[in-house]
Amino acid sequence: MFKKSAKDIVVLSALRTPVTKSVKGGLTQLYPEELLYQVLRGSISKSNVDPNLIDDILVGTVLQTLGGQKASSLAVKKAGFPIETTVNTINRQCASSAQAITYSAGSILSGENKFAIAAGVESMTHDYFPHRGIPQRIYQPFLEGASAETKNVLTPMGITSESVAEKFGISRQVQDEFAVQSHLKASRATDSGHFADEIVSVESRNEAGEAMLVAKDDGIRPGSTYEKLSALKPVFKENGVTTAGNSSQISDGASVVILTTRENAEKYGYRPIGRFIGSSVAGVPAGLMGIGPSEAIPQLLERFGLSHKDIDIFELNEAFASQSIYCIEKLGLDYEKVNPYGGAIAIGHPLGATGGRVVSTLLNGLRAQKKELGVVSMCTSTGQGYAGLFINEN
Repeated sequence: MFKKSAKDIVVLSALRTPVTKSVKGGLTQLYPEELLYQVLRGSISKSNVDPNLIDDILVGTVLQTLGGQKASSLAVKKAGFPIETTVNTINRQCASSAQAITYSAGSILSGENKFAIAAGVESMTHDYFPHRGIPQRIYQPFLEGASAETKNVLTPMGITSESVAEKFGISRQVQDEFAVQSHLKASRATDSGHFADEIVSVESRNEAGEAMLVAKDDGIRPGSTYEKLSALKPVFKENGVTTAGNSSQISDGASVVILTTRENAEKYGYRPIGRFIGSSVAGVPAGLMGIGPSEAIPQLLERFGLSHKDIDIFELNEAFASQSIYCIEKLGLDYEKVNPYGGAIAIGHPLGATGGRVVSTLLNGLRAQKKELGVVSMCTSTGQGYAGLFINEN
């Protein structure tokens, strides 16, 4: 379907740290620069890619002070990259590290770079509270006379989930049932050792400062049941349907995707594990931001002459069960093809790192299933959806 070419953008490595619960998880004591340093170092070690070949590192991050630039540069230099390797950061909210892949691919296609890294990092433990991702310094008179759409950009994400559920009739029961499956699938992927192929173990520390190795996601609940989740109270709206159990978890983690052209991979003796074909971003109403994938995915598939039936695996970031279910139903997707190893409800959602996380899970899943085509997609706050198309070459 997609013939190989010397100019193809290929993936040499797609790895992530374990994703752990913020505040009380295994990576709580680590700062963003430490997380990024460890996933960079682990990715170079596992892939055997020469760090001196990397021209640029683009880091997706959402919440960090100063846009994460200083912390990211600290991590890159400590990880042993040369002075010539440049560093930049990007924020497209939950699609930040996915967008880093798109932009890095573009820089390679233009000839600006030969080898690039698209990374992502978020310590929600250190950077999410107390503002919870909503800026505190908005000049309130600026909002006077503004449209509802304008004001909805500042809507808390949980409220957008409630709005999607209410507008499109997504019941509490189907959301909780969806969430249970996320945990059970992720638990199987952990227990079988499947996730180990995409995870870089992290040297962490506990509250006492004692060293500890974190090798697994720690938000997954193997014993999750509908009875347990259905007993949880709504957290965003009285008599609402969005709970801590059917929402993505507030998490810490990092990810790294190494990119080059097929020509360069062959020149230096590296074997691609996947190919990046392209991506799309679609705008949707800010107050219903969760529906973003339902617009971005068709836009992407139409661009390449595909239908959803051509896709073997969809890695759809589970910001909330409400929006995930809406997107799956709206697009007519096969539930068996969506998040076969669980999603952010179980694994967690470290905002800036999630794009790279779902790519690592997608390529690992395609390899394990011996399938070819995969799509990653996620909604982003302020009203957007991102979708990216990948091919397995492993």
